[in-house]
Amino acid sequence: MKKILLLGVLGLFISCANQNQECETVSNGFTSTEGEQVTMGSQETVDIFLQIDKAWNDRDYDAIKSLVSEDAQLMNEKGEMLVGAQAFADYIEKDYQETVVQNGQEWGWTINYAFAVKPTNSDRGEYVNARFTGSSGVYEEWYQIADGKLISWHQTKRTLAAE
Repeated sequence: MKKILLLGVLGLFISCANQNQECETVSNGFTSTEGEQVTMGSQETVDIFLQIDKAWNDRDYDAIKSLVSEDAQLMNEKGEMLVGAQAFADYIEKDYQETVVQNGQEWGWTINYAFAVKPTNSDRGEYVNARFTGSSGVYEEWYQIADGKLISWHQTKRTLAAE
């Protein structure tokens, strides 16, 4: 009986052992580049997005400049193209002045969601898609992040639904 119990316990340990298995990358989409697929991105990229969002909300332009590439291509909801960290900081300050100082609206927003995706076979970094709700509307934004910095940003906006 002791031998059977010992063999059972030994069998349990062997069956639970970590067996370095190669897992297939699970794709949930594709890109226009032949053979390239889209997979889930990393929490690290979402964390960088959250740092950018916090710096934006706090109007911390030193942090913005450390998180945005000098040649970043940034397009706001009006279709205006901005290039680089300083232009992004200037855009945020201008928006703050118009929103809060001139129009008396609240400064702030709620992040409704954010997730990261990445293309396979690519060195273009990862993309964070995020939705925000603020007093002036609902924003859909894509943040392309590579090597810890924002390199591309696209924003769209729709007005809040009438209640």
